[in-house]
Amino acid sequence: MSWQLLLATATTIPAILIAAGLVFCVFYRRYRLFQFQRQQYLAGPRHIDHSRCRCHFCEQERLRRS
Repeated sequence: MSWQLLLATATTIPAILIAAGLVFCVFYRRYRLFQFQRQQYLAGPRHIDHSRCRCHFCEQERLRRS
């Protein structure tokens, strides 16, 4: 009976550790993706620089240059 208990313990504990590691990896990846998407959202849309743009930053740049 002791070898059966030893075998069960030797296979169950690593299986639980591997499962916990995989769950941690999945949630950590989702957290990092969430942070990246949040930073992209807070950064706003990408600006396309052209001569007729009337956004605040382009107006300030034109005033600074002249």
